[in-house]
Amino acid sequence: MKKNQFTQKSTNDIPFNNENPKSIVVFGSESSGKSTLTKELASYYNVFSNPEFSRLYLDTKMKYANYEDTNSLTFDDVEPIAIGQLCSENQIKKLAFSHNHSFYILDTNLLTTYIYSKFIYKKVPLWLEKAIQNQSYLYYLLLAPNTEWEFDKQRGGNKGREFFYKKMKEELENRNIEYSEIKELNEKRLEEAIAKINFLLK
Repeated sequence: MKKNQFTQKSTNDIPFNNENPKSIVVFGSESSGKSTLTKELASYYNVFSNPEFSRLYLDTKMKYANYEDTNSLTFDDVEPIAIGQLCSENQIKKLAFSHNHSFYILDTNLLTTYIYSKFIYKKVPLWLEKAIQNQSYLYYLLLAPNTEWEFDKQRGGNKGREFFYKKMKEELENRNIEYSEIKELNEKRLEEAIAKINFLLK
């Protein structure tokens, strides 16, 4: 991507309250490029980002607890995943605050945990809804599931990708949450995301 196609923002130019850094959430179903885009955006804007905690959690379980793949997860895993995600989000927010950054990038968030729990296990930990409401989520970038599917043991399968994309979109709309859909591919996917964020930061 050619950097001169966009006006790169300094965090000093962003009109948010630095006392309460806000998050931009890279949101979407499996294998939609969330992790890659999160890292690219954090690098472009020189801000902090966090990895998706559920992947770190399952990786640990696969190494030390004989979990074979994502199908080994049960509802009992939802709460530790949610707690880990919450701690990760709060840690990144503290880092942003300590460096006087106005925003930071999240690779998914608690709402992702909520949605997967709701539709896979048909129930959600009682405290999770309140925790979601207490977080400082400013804006969502909803990634379309139009990238090439990449298999790994932490993913449930390509067939569920479109289903969860639709459920995530419905959840955002039902909650009246501001978001933009990101539909471009390859380098243009990053360009589209930057354009949406730059418009937001005006």
